[in-house]
Amino acid sequence: MACLNLPYDIRYKPENMYLAGIIPGPREPHLTDLNHYVRPLVDDMSMSWSKGVFYSKTALHPLGRLTRSAIAAVVCDLPAARQAAALAGHNSHHYCSVCQRVHRATVGETDFEGWSLRDVDALHRHAEEWRDAPTSKEQEKLFKMHGIWWSELWCLPYWDPTRQLVVDSMHCILEGLIAYHCREVLQLTKAEAARLDPAPAAYAYEFRVYDPTNNPHPLSETEAKQVTQIHALLTASQPDLSNRTIKSLATKLEGKNRPALAFVCRDLGCLPDNHGDSPCDVQWRQSQQMGAEDTTSRKLVTQEVIQHIHNVIRETATPSWIDSVPYNFGEAAAGMLKADEWRTMTTIYLPIALVTLWGAGTQHATPQLATRCREVLDHTMGLFSAAWLICLRMTNLSCASRCRQYLADYIRNLRRLHRHAQFRTNHHMALHIYDFLLLFGPVHSWWCFPFERLVGWLQRQGHNHKFGELELSMIKSFIRGARLRHWLAREDCPPAIKECNAVFQEIYGQSGRPDFAEDRRICARATPDELKALVSTDRVILTSRTKHDGVGYATRMTHIGNSLIEFYPSGDAKARPVPGCIEYIYKPEGAQALLFAVRRHMPVEGAIDPFSQYPDFPAQLYSSRLSNKLELVEAHWVFSHFAQYQTNPDQVVIVSLSRVCAVFVLFIRSLNCICDRTG
Repeated sequence: MACLNLPYDIRYKPENMYLAGIIPGPREPHLTDLNHYVRPLVDDMSMSWSKGVFYSKTALHPLGRLTRSAIAAVVCDLPAARQAAALAGHNSHHYCSVCQRVHRATVGETDFEGWSLRDVDALHRHAEEWRDAPTSKEQEKLFKMHGIWWSELWCLPYWDPTRQLVVDSMHCILEGLIAYHCREVLQLTKAEAARLDPAPAAYAYEFRVYDPTNNPHPLSETEAKQVTQIHALLTASQPDLSNRTIKSLATKLEGKNRPALAFVCRDLGCLPDNHGDSPCDVQWRQSQQMGAEDTTSRKLVTQEVIQHIHNVIRETATPSWIDSVPYNFGEAAAGMLKADEWRTMTTIYLPIALVTLWGAGTQHATPQLATRCREVLDHTMGLFSAAWLICLRMTNLSCASRCRQYLADYIRNLRRLHRHAQFRTNHHMALHIYDFLLLFGPVHSWWCFPFERLVGWLQRQGHNHKFGELELSMIKSFIRGARLRHWLAREDCPPAIKECNAVFQEIYGQSGRPDFAEDRRICARATPDELKALVSTDRVILTSRTKHDGVGYATRMTHIGNSLIEFYPSGDAKARPVPGCIEYIYKPEGAQALLFAVRRHMPVEGAIDPFSQYPDFPAQLYSSRLSNKLELVEAHWVFSHFAQYQTNPDQVVIVSLSRVCAVFVLFIRSLNCICDRTG
């Protein structure tokens, strides 16, 4: 558990987090078994909310203070969220914990304006009915009807799963939609790229999706699944149109239930009792009439595409704080990417690779293939733009609304552009992230990354591999580490111990990485001729790298990635940040702060910028030529680092790595100026 009242920079440090317990393995708790682990925590939180807890002394209140605490949000992936709240699984017909949409056939719907929240009072009542049911058979009947059983969280007077059981963006977007789209929809794997193009579908038809809430002929769960299977059979590719092929198709269709076949026939307008065409006849006729090439079934990802992605990953210059991703992305040897690696791929490498392959100004074999590539690219960039907006550390209503619209457009066009794709629960739940952005603010303060890091840290602790004792060993190690870090942070900690801790952190901590370490070889030397326009003294102190507010910077000759910065020209925060490259890090004799001498990237002339089509993705085409003039840039003028990929000898793609929009920075700076003037 983490305290949301703490500032973000210390909120998720292990010493400031509360480890309530560890559930013994190796299997997850079964159904209501989790209540036995949650009950002690719920009892404590109920007391803390109703009566409060009095602390005899705090840092700001030496005479003590009464506090009240509450569980604001439960953050976990979809399976764990359903189990924690005692709701039906995310793959059941009661798949949503927020709105009243029911039945798997409605997962791909995007009419979010008409969605209404689930009735919390009704959920509480159904949970109590399940708890008080006299027999297990009655409980099973109630669960099948309402999709909920009893959870100890209902003992909290304020518990509302529609608002407090959040949709985690790390699992839902990065490891859910992004991973599924790249690996399954686009099939960006080397194995898929090596396969031959699949045979085209027999014909294209926008089938009506079965909606149990608006259908005069209700279908069972099995029959609803068969509707999708019949759609696949009717549009499947056929080697020929002989009588044998049609007979084989008819045999497969005869194995389906009559209500499912009747639903499809009504959709096609060919019910047999109306003496219309059968589905087989429709497929035969449509196949014969289809003369144009069906580009929707053509495989776009080839070995050349995978190789281009590898080249982009290998050749893109990034600062050292960007974690690396596998150079052999898409190969089996690369393994499964983690959530942070998917975020890096989504915000840097894949957009560069796909836009330079399929974007405006690229060449293709046929006009149909060019149109197909552009449609798939626009569809994919909509998802990437939504992911970038979601991962911002500052957000507002406009960003949240645009993000939801991107996701809705993506879901709406998924099956039209990729017939093999299937709607998943993540597609629906992603649209609800908008609701939690309005409730809790940017996802950066309530996503699963800090808790996953803590779980990884616990798993790396030494233990005896014996279930029953393993959990106690982990908790003891966690408590010992937290107490030690608290002691090191105290003012009365012996200086010798603090010095040992500093040496340890420099060797084994993040500061020990060469790209993050400051250059200790600082000496005064004669001012280079290039710097004389900026420096009035004959001697100047030069260094190869430095740090400002915890961020590392370097000269172009030392580390190209750390030298790529976006800065405000002349320190004007109202101006748009411009990209440049640090040539020198210097300090005139007698000055206090280090300065940057930067060469600005020149704008590109007479070329089509394919990234201009995607206004919510921070990439732009620039000339690879740098200005001959050096500009003075103070460290606090820097807006962010950027990534750079050279598409050809004359052009580079620049992707901003800022986690906030420039408009937010301008707003915050203006607010600070107003506060300074008003005191």
